[in-house]
Amino acid sequence: MGESKEWVGMRQLESAIDCSGEYFRGCMEHQLYWYFSADQVGRPLLFIHSVNAAPSAIELKPLFTHFQESRPAFAPDLPGFGRSERNVGEFTSIDFAREIAAMIESLPGDKAPDVVALSLGCEFVARAITEFGAKVRSVTLISPTGFSARGVVSKKTQQRLKKIFEFAGFGRNAFKLLRTERSIRYFYGMNFSGCVPNELVSYALKTTKVPDAHLMPLQFLSMGLFTENAVENLYQRLDLPVLVIFDRDPNVSFERFADFENTANWRFHRVAPSFGMPHWEHSGETVSVIENFYAEC
Repeated sequence: MGESKEWVGMRQLESAIDCSGEYFRGCMEHQLYWYFSADQVGRPLLFIHSVNAAPSAIELKPLFTHFQESRPAFAPDLPGFGRSERNVGEFTSIDFAREIAAMIESLPGDKAPDVVALSLGCEFVARAITEFGAKVRSVTLISPTGFSARGVVSKKTQQRLKKIFEFAGFGRNAFKLLRTERSIRYFYGMNFSGCVPNELVSYALKTTKVPDAHLMPLQFLSMGLFTENAVENLYQRLDLPVLVIFDRDPNVSFERFADFENTANWRFHRVAPSFGMPHWEHSGETVSVIENFYAEC
């Protein structure tokens, strides 16, 4: 039997990071892919990208590239994105967290890893730790979601959005508009105070043209992947060192950082000016902040 169109597309999509990588079967039996550089010894480091219309492991490439020189580093494409299987059916924040917890469990060595997550990926990592018992030494949250004073949209609204996207192929056609170079540059531009790196735009154009590339982004746009009361249900339950790197972000706000002002295991560092991707615009400072954090863990 020949390979499916989706599987061929996944394999033909070029690598986002110039390093080793492999496919593996996730805990929900989907084909997933991660990049890794395991030449070094020591505590592993896992990078979890965000969720949007065109995410992949490339979002955390500057940090991966730096830390792979000194530690075993791993950067998966989450289910539905990048070189991982795209058509994974209905996926929830719980499903993402379960897969991340399984990845953490499969990392080499006997040392609990440090984890770096971006945007909505931060909520998934927090849930992997608090609900699935993932053993982690520390977490670094870059421009995390879940700290806005406003709550997530209601279940009723999520269902309404889902029906709109499913109606007569509306969602697929809307995604075709989002995956144009003009749209990708516009939306990435919201996350940069300066020029958008061409390699981010170039890879986004490629990753959004894989068969079934629209499926998981439409689930995200239906707003069903966010956790209600994430501060109480996820973040306040983290009993380990937490570093938050932030400045401003056009898509999220951080009013509830104030809830952690006197929390001993939390620390906050502003990297400015930045709009959600400080590790690209100020990679040296971001790396320095993370390394100092690890030195104190």
